[in-house]
Amino acid sequence: MALNANWKLILRTVCFALLSPGSHDKSRDWRLLSRQTKTSGPDTTRGLLLAFGYPVVEEFLARRVRAAQIAGIARLTPFVIIANTINALVVAPVFLQFLPVSYVVIWLSAIAALLSVTTFKWLKAKRTPIELASRRGLSKAVRHATILSSLWAVVPIVAFANGNTAGMWIASCVTTAMICGGGFALATVPQAAIRWVAILFLASTVTLAIDSNAFMWPLFFLLLSFTLVVIGSVTSTGWLFASHFLAEAELKQRGELIALLLNEFEEKDSDWIWESDARGFLRNASERFLNASGRSKQDLHALRMIDLAYSLKDTDARMAVGKLEAAVSSKEAFRDIVIGVDVNGQERWWSLAARPIVDAKGSFAGYQGVASDITEARRASALVSHLAEHDSLTGIGNRSWFLKQSEQLLNEESRSGQSLLALFLIDLDNFKVVNDTSGHPAGDELLRQVAGRFSELGDGKTMLARFGGDEFAAFGSFVCEQSAAAFAEELVNVTRKPFRIGRRDFAIGATVGFARLGESNDTIDDLMRKADIALYKAKESGRGRALAFESEMEREVRERRALESDLREAFEYGKLNVEFQPIVDSRSGKVVSSEVLVRWLHPTRGEVPPDIFIPIAEHAGLILPLGNWVLKKACTAAAQCPELESVAVNLSSVQFLDPNLVEHIMTVLTETGFPPERLVLEITESVFLQDFGSASQKLETLRGYGIRIALDDFGTGYSSLSYLRQYKFDKIKIDKSFVDEIGERSDGLAIISAVIALAHNLGLEVTAEGVERQLQVDALRTLGCDTMQGYYFGKPATSPVQITRIKKEDWLDRAPSTAPSHPPARGRLPALLPAPIRDLKADQA
Repeated sequence: MALNANWKLILRTVCFALLSPGSHDKSRDWRLLSRQTKTSGPDTTRGLLLAFGYPVVEEFLARRVRAAQIAGIARLTPFVIIANTINALVVAPVFLQFLPVSYVVIWLSAIAALLSVTTFKWLKAKRTPIELASRRGLSKAVRHATILSSLWAVVPIVAFANGNTAGMWIASCVTTAMICGGGFALATVPQAAIRWVAILFLASTVTLAIDSNAFMWPLFFLLLSFTLVVIGSVTSTGWLFASHFLAEAELKQRGELIALLLNEFEEKDSDWIWESDARGFLRNASERFLNASGRSKQDLHALRMIDLAYSLKDTDARMAVGKLEAAVSSKEAFRDIVIGVDVNGQERWWSLAARPIVDAKGSFAGYQGVASDITEARRASALVSHLAEHDSLTGIGNRSWFLKQSEQLLNEESRSGQSLLALFLIDLDNFKVVNDTSGHPAGDELLRQVAGRFSELGDGKTMLARFGGDEFAAFGSFVCEQSAAAFAEELVNVTRKPFRIGRRDFAIGATVGFARLGESNDTIDDLMRKADIALYKAKESGRGRALAFESEMEREVRERRALESDLREAFEYGKLNVEFQPIVDSRSGKVVSSEVLVRWLHPTRGEVPPDIFIPIAEHAGLILPLGNWVLKKACTAAAQCPELESVAVNLSSVQFLDPNLVEHIMTVLTETGFPPERLVLEITESVFLQDFGSASQKLETLRGYGIRIALDDFGTGYSSLSYLRQYKFDKIKIDKSFVDEIGERSDGLAIISAVIALAHNLGLEVTAEGVERQLQVDALRTLGCDTMQGYYFGKPATSPVQITRIKKEDWLDRAPSTAPSHPPARGRLPALLPAPIRDLKADQA
């Protein structure tokens, strides 16, 4: 702090603070100190003069320093109040011994009144902290210290004047403590601290003069040295406090400006500094600002930044104007306010940041800040937002956008009290065929054309989105259920018209499920679920149609889910059974094979048919473990019955799609020791519809191991003959529907005859299913059918050994009346699933 070089200034400052702490501006002393400051170096002495209240910096900063000085005293105010109270309570009883009560009461009242005022001001300052303080506030602090020190100066004078020994000791201790404690408590305001110490020092000097004895002069010099140390410490502390605050404030001010510039200019070349006066009009426009605004300097200086923000007629731009006006009217710093500006007819977007500037008197003088052209960044952000909410292939909304918009529309509908909304889920039919036959580019073009037709159809009525793949959704208001149904039919019809892609026309189609809001308080998730149920039902009933949700559909879904849960439990706890149905040789009557059937006896529903629970197992993901379990049970049991030439196990289409199918089958055969030559795998034509690519390879691999393949339900598909040419089979099974027509329709017998002849010409074995009457047995034997199975030959048994005991003589001469014409009755279940899938199936029981 250059103490040696400035000792004169320090002494003068301390003296002036002691004699006239409130008069700085017009006094001769101030002018003298000001001249000395200029000659001795303002950088080293500004902190000292600022600490003593001299205006050596701009008024705004000086007011902040004064507020910090007062706040420094306020932080210790509670301790000062407590210390003064304790001292008063200690001094009063002693003084009552030699002073009239009235004198002591008056003194205590004065102390109490002053401490009360101090407490009130401290509480007020605590609620509303002082950020700026005037010179008058600093002078009040000095006067307050002067009054309080004067009250305590009475104590030693009175005590030594009366000669009371106890009073003298108490007064000496209190005075010493007050000089030390008060000086340091008021150190942030050196004027007040010096005034406090000086008054108590004078009082102590008077006291020593009253009690004149041999020790007066040594005590006086000790008191003087102690007082000078306290004054020097107070001066140094105040000087350091003000210097530190001054340096910190200047550093912060410069740092704010540097940070503002660095922040806004980092890696940019489209930024510029802008300024405005107290009225908001732009000034000192740079060349870059002129180029960015497309205006001349004269025109720009006649405008405010708010005027530029009003130049662009855009909704977002007008919303930003309000933010800018609010920030400017508050006269506070702001940043990242984006405004729109019309620049020579082009839409440009600026990001503004600024801080207020003040003049020498601390008054608001305008703004200084940075502007950045963020037009390209804003466009890029808008593009990213668009891509995040729209399907990149078709350009329509995606799932997240659709759900968000639908939720808003649903809330608006709820507030209006109407219930006209309907949600449509659309699934394209045969779309996979286009991808498989013409490639994904053709499929992408098809999706774009479909989206275009749907958009044109729903323009002004519905929101449209693509959920992914070939799934679309629409949501809108319809006055009645008939209008919603008509729109759904239009969605179906518009996809039936051919789509031209390249030089080819593609015909696909669509299936639609929809649900209306109705009178219920459904959420968007509820509508999605209901529409999905209706879509599933529409697919089940043949596709290419539109179906509205009905409450009965939901009941069926709940029942299917309950059945799925029961099936999981039944499989986990071993409540499923495997039975063997005999297959007999038509010529010898001997049981030569057996078909494995899966049975599920439900505790409350009774026997559940395989054509019900097998599809449920497929949808629930149980079919693979269930299929392995059936295969293992069948092979294990058949291995113990060498009389059977073979055992037939059904494979579902889901099992066939398993890439590890061959490995699983060979693992089971190895574990059970069952020869692959005795295993027959029965598959249906649905396998080839779902697995066009690898089916042939899998069949060849299985046949290569010696496993025989049978085509089940022959004659019920669409292209059975093409499958016979394309794939290698060992046998075919004539469906029960043809066997039932024997004796009832002549063409049924002709079809069976043709199938048997065709199969024999191809070297395939033929098995007839569902044989239940003697007439059917005779006809099939006559036509040359190789093997037969059905209830005519006996019911399925839990062990293959049991079915091998059936003899030809047991059924050869059986009268028609002795054989069941229809399978035994069993509990009926609602049609929960699509048309029966003959996988792991059993004939009617």
